[in-house]
Parts: sequence; C-alpha cells; structure tokens
Amino acid sequence: MLPNLFKIAGEISPFCMHVAARSVATHAWSTFCDHSDVMSARGTGFALLASGSVQGAQDLAAIGHAVSLESRVPVMHFFDGFRTSHEIDKIVALSDEDLQALMPHERVETHRYRRMIPDRPVVRGNS
Repeated sequence: MLPNLFKIAGEISPFCMHVAARSVATHAWSTFCDHSDVMSARGTGFALLASGSVQGAQDLAAIGHAVSLESRVPVMHFFDGFRTSHEIDKIVALSDEDLQALMPHERVETHRYRRMIPDRPVVRGNS
C-alpha cells in the first residue's frame, strides 16, 4: 500500500483516504487503538488528520476532502478503529447546504478536467 501512497502524493492528486486504525501486528482479538500503520505513512507526503470522536470523524472527513481539493495535497484522515468506528453517539450532522458551502466547486471542476478521457488525449510523465 505504501508505494501507492508515494505515487498518489507524487502526482499531486487530490485524494482523501479514511482509515479506521487498529492494532494489526498483535493478537487478533486486540481491541486497542494503534496508529503504527498510519504513522508508517508519514513520509509519503500525505497530510494527516486525526479524529477522536464520532462528531470529529464526520467533520474532519468533510474538511479532508475540501482541503485536498483546494491544495492538491492528498489527505489521510484516521480515527480509532474500534471505539470511534463502532460508537453510537448523537452528532450534529452536516447539512447538504453546509457541504455545498464547504466544497470548492471550481476545484472539483478542475479535478474532473484533469482526468484521462479518450476525447482529450495527453502525454504525461517523462521518459
């Protein structure tokens, strides 16, 4: 997975990944939070966002997408893979109007324009 993260960051592509971080190197029944898998990706060029609650996970998920589109820096949003991802809690949900105001629509269109389509062939890279 790490080589793919280096490639995404090197292409300066808007990208937001959400990771429920859990302990993966220890016993399978471990319910402890462990961010070692996320910390192994620190050198990839991804911006890291950490959430500590269900409300924070929702809010930073939306912010992560907006930041990535605006800056063209990939974002890895991570949270506790057992407690936060399984918690049932009351939150203040973001409305559609809030999300519309948050998203940089001109950057979304720029991102869509940069896609590879047969009608507009381009040569990328150097060789």
